[in-house]
Amino acid sequence: MYRNLTDAFVDVVARIHTEGTNVVARGQHQKELLSQLLTISHPHERVMIIPVRNNNVFAQVAETLWVLHGRNDIAYLSRYLPRAAEFSDDGRTWRAGYGPRLRNWNGEVDQVTAVADRIGQDLNTKRAVMSIFDPAVDYTDTKDVPCNNWLHFIRRGIDLHLNVSVRANDAFWGFSGINYFEWSVLHELMANVTGSSVGNLSWFAGSLHIYERHYSKAWQIAEAVRGTSVYDFGVEHLPVTSDTVAAFDADLATVFAVEDAARAGDHRRAIAELGSVSDAFLRDAGLMLVAYNMFLDDVSRGRIVEVINEMRPSDLRTASAEYLLRRWKQNDPGYLGLDLSDAEASFLRTHFAAVARLVADEPRLRPTLIEAT
Repeated sequence: MYRNLTDAFVDVVARIHTEGTNVVARGQHQKELLSQLLTISHPHERVMIIPVRNNNVFAQVAETLWVLHGRNDIAYLSRYLPRAAEFSDDGRTWRAGYGPRLRNWNGEVDQVTAVADRIGQDLNTKRAVMSIFDPAVDYTDTKDVPCNNWLHFIRRGIDLHLNVSVRANDAFWGFSGINYFEWSVLHELMANVTGSSVGNLSWFAGSLHIYERHYSKAWQIAEAVRGTSVYDFGVEHLPVTSDTVAAFDADLATVFAVEDAARAGDHRRAIAELGSVSDAFLRDAGLMLVAYNMFLDDVSRGRIVEVINEMRPSDLRTASAEYLLRRWKQNDPGYLGLDLSDAEASFLRTHFAAVARLVADEPRLRPTLIEAT
């Protein structure tokens, strides 16, 4: 059993490196492990900051909110994931986007509310299932067939466990890039709504693979990176605090209004509107969207730091600071007045020192270690 995403990802990459089989599917070279089951004991520890991987936590948050709000439009997502249109048939939507399938299946069923109601009616139910793959429309020639197919929530004792079934999972852009993050947020919300504790996350992947485009990064991680996480330094995860789906949805709608204002350049109004958001995760996620839009708009670094300082000490704030410092080519946790906790600053100093050692010891890592995303 793994503890969290960092623990699972580093081990998965190493195992694919040493045990994986080379295969060509849809014209793409990849290395894969078949029929993999990963069980994670602390799924809410969803933030991963390790050398070489260089993920974008702002994009993870933006896509997670987009899915949970029931959206599938490229216009919103492409600001955070510029390559999003590459996976769209029409350039306007993701045809098989998870959002509409979870929140408005066939225009009839909000599966999030339905599962919450099902568990509320019978705490020991085995029928709390959310489906994503749709055989009526997904056996077609398309760029977008859902990789994540089935979510099963089951409560035993006081713990709500989540089982995720994935037909095929890219370890980089899928598993560690977005899927673990988004489902762990949903898992935590459903635990709150059903009066449960967050239980285990069990993750089944028919094919768990790494594409050729990520071979260099993957083998560098396998050879040189250890799975120390931000949580090992005492940094706490930022919790979802809503205890009803309706309350979460109301706050989420406000966050999207905030994002609209930030995207339009009205950053002060965007921040002011967050005052009505009561959910801890969504409130700081909103601050992250404001900060990232400011970053994209080339607003002064000092003003962006002020927004990051408004966030609670947490895994998300630490990851936000790490991303910005990396992009600004800085490594001082106090840069421009960043006001981080001792735990956050200690982790970042250790992280950037590890990056520096890898760059010094392994010249071949240099381009990967300093790239933006």
